[in-house]
Amino acid sequence: MPLLRKSGLLAAIVAVIMLASQVPVTALSKEPNQGRNFFSTQAISPINVKQILVRPKPGISPDALKPLHQKVEGTPASSINKLGVVRVNLKEGSNLDEVLALYRASGLVDYAEPNYTRRAAAFYPNDPLYSGQWGLSKIGMESAWEKVGIGSVNLSKLSPIKVAVLDTGVDLNHEDLQGIFAMDPNDPTRVLGKHFYTDALGRQRTDDNIGDGGGHGTHLIGIIGAVINNNLGIAGIAPAVKIMPVKVLNDSGAGEDADIARGIIWAADNGARIINLSLAGPEQSNTLADAVKYAIGKGVIVVAAAGNNGDSIPSYPAANDGVIGIGAADSRDVWMHKSNFGSYIDLVAPGSAIISTVPPSVSGKSYGTYSGTSMAAGFVSGLAALILSINPNLSRERVEAILYASADDLGASGWDKYYGYGRINASRAVDFVSDNTPPYVTIVSPANGAKIYGTSLTAVAAVSDPESGIAFVDFYLNGERIASVNSAPYQVDIDASRLAGKNVIKAVAYNRNGNFSSAQVTCYRQTFTDVEPSFWAFEAIEDMAKRNIVSGFGDGSFRPNEPVKRAQFVKMIMEAKNLPRKPFYVGYFRDVDINYWAWSYVEGAFEYKIVGGYLDSYGELVFRPENAIKRAEMATILFNAGAFDIDYSGSPFKDVTISYWAYVYIMSARNAGIINGYTGNYFIPERAMTRAEAVTVIKRAFFDK
Repeated sequence: MPLLRKSGLLAAIVAVIMLASQVPVTALSKEPNQGRNFFSTQAISPINVKQILVRPKPGISPDALKPLHQKVEGTPASSINKLGVVRVNLKEGSNLDEVLALYRASGLVDYAEPNYTRRAAAFYPNDPLYSGQWGLSKIGMESAWEKVGIGSVNLSKLSPIKVAVLDTGVDLNHEDLQGIFAMDPNDPTRVLGKHFYTDALGRQRTDDNIGDGGGHGTHLIGIIGAVINNNLGIAGIAPAVKIMPVKVLNDSGAGEDADIARGIIWAADNGARIINLSLAGPEQSNTLADAVKYAIGKGVIVVAAAGNNGDSIPSYPAANDGVIGIGAADSRDVWMHKSNFGSYIDLVAPGSAIISTVPPSVSGKSYGTYSGTSMAAGFVSGLAALILSINPNLSRERVEAILYASADDLGASGWDKYYGYGRINASRAVDFVSDNTPPYVTIVSPANGAKIYGTSLTAVAAVSDPESGIAFVDFYLNGERIASVNSAPYQVDIDASRLAGKNVIKAVAYNRNGNFSSAQVTCYRQTFTDVEPSFWAFEAIEDMAKRNIVSGFGDGSFRPNEPVKRAQFVKMIMEAKNLPRKPFYVGYFRDVDINYWAWSYVEGAFEYKIVGGYLDSYGELVFRPENAIKRAEMATILFNAGAFDIDYSGSPFKDVTISYWAYVYIMSARNAGIINGYTGNYFIPERAMTRAEAVTVIKRAFFDK
């Protein structure tokens, strides 16, 4: 059975209309056939109808109409029982007017009428360039607008929704953008917008200059919210939108992560429900990711373009967690070959030859045609705004679920790396706004807390939704989507060799009304025989083992409570920082010869000034590689390796006074969250570190930042 996501709205609907008959009601037997040709091609009705609807009068059996059917050579089809209506197929070439006249004159029927084909109700704006906006027709905007009541009711029934467009700015004077901007609550005469940039001296600046000298931002804003039905230009998707123009890109379309991040935070703090990021780059940025996370944490829907390189290299911020990543399709619903693809693509939208508003100062014209995933992102932001304007109480997650479940599935069945969940469908999306009943889902295998063995694992979800049915189920492994299943059985095979330590398997079920619910289980893959999932450092040890920072012993054990040796700790540091080992032996330390297993790590760390040595009784430098490393030494070596900055503020440990040689390093490591003390505020600096403790601080220092 096809999913709702794959089945479009009916192209036509059949309706029954009561037509007033002007033919006298007489018995059929009293009106002899005067040789009329009911199949004459000379008088074919201009209405191309091949079926009529006939309802017998009360008390008249449908069988009583058989002589009429035979007279016109019509064939009774199915009936609409609750209405008492019979559908009659007509022979090709029938004269519709004469056929209807015959039934109406029989005295046997309440009515006889054409089975008209009707197009889905639609509102067509009077904007003169609307006919060129193919993308709106493709996503069913006319039907969506009609369902919402645009064109027939006051727009005050829609809630204003703030959408922040982080781009090149906007032409505030554009004829087709008047009245669509959010206004500053502290100064109602000013548009609520901001310009974030870095000056020539590298200083971060902010001002109110949100003008657009490039055109990209103005074009996007037009897609989202250009004034509809105003006899000007184009029609925007969301009539109740309130745009917050945030200029973070220069007129050439370039902007720095810091400025973009500041813009995201500002937009989230100033009430944006949606942030549109039609900008992309292959480099990951923690700053940008944290800003996105901040906005998402405040319930903001973040929409980002996937980029236009036509490759599978992840593009950011679209690939960041929680962001709706948008690809582009053309007017034939074909994936645009310049659109990036991959696991982070959630949806596609029209992105080829999209006409929208542009500043006249840029091209001499007020409207222009652009292509790319930027434009596609604008479509999605606009639809999200329309959904929220109908029901502003919807959560970020609910709006995203509506977008996914209502999309028209393209490409491979279900989610795929080119089209995501499919191309957005506005007409279907607005139907889903009122239903809030989520489906049921649970993971029946593996069991929560299970240990995983072998190389294969099948995750199985039990789902149900008796009202609307299940659309699809997404499976995630440790936060990464690994499969989307759109029919029973809802299960996925997992390569268990990918698992290490603690693993979270999550199933998110979406029903056909755009609701969702999720379930998850935690399972464990134990690498070492003596490190159970209940051990306090289990996750750290498994993580570092998976990264090849540490390894166990030949008997399969890790021996977590044994002291870690100085050479072992140095090896961990070098591996964690991905530093090259010394390629040739020098002999810096008398007790580390060329036959010692870790000489290349020790000499490499010495050259990087991560470690030093001791002078022995002969005045020669030694390293003492087999000695257990002390907690104070650990803090000092971590500082030398760049794990933290100096910050020895705060109350000291009771056993580490300011005069202690490693006081500064111990306090700084504590303030950086890398090391902890013991009960009673003791550090015990001379205590040997265990292997488990060493792995934990390595993870905190270099991988948990």
